[in-house]
Amino acid sequence: MFSSILNKCVKPTLFTGTRSLFGNHGVRQANQTFLSIRNENELANTLIASGKTPIILNFTVRNNAICDKLTGALDRIVMFETDKKINSVDVETDFAETMDFLVRFTVKDIPSLVAVRRGFPVDWYAPDDLRTRDVDWINLKEWIERNADDR
Repeated sequence: MFSSILNKCVKPTLFTGTRSLFGNHGVRQANQTFLSIRNENELANTLIASGKTPIILNFTVRNNAICDKLTGALDRIVMFETDKKINSVDVETDFAETMDFLVRFTVKDIPSLVAVRRGFPVDWYAPDDLRTRDVDWINLKEWIERNADDR
């Protein structure tokens, strides 16, 4: 029964050719935005999952309009506007378990970004006053790409 349904739904041409449908050989790996971090275990797992790819930690507060401006710009640049290899993740600083991260990554302002390579912070970005200004996209994109890897 299932084979007859499969034969009707799947065209045989899908399985011809030299490339595997399930491999990613020769295909650009997309940048990733990981689920938000709320504790030490989530941070450790995210850094492991990011592997050798640099990652940007976005120190933010949930449902805060000022933080949301930077988060939106960061996500858009990482996912759609750069050809460089970089990942990102939000660190929700309104959880008590994440307060130690502010000291560990020397974050002085919220919102702030920290570029991390192999578990170590390498660069910091704190935007100008977002209460009265929009995100400086050009400056932010340059900072992201400076901390990213070439493909």
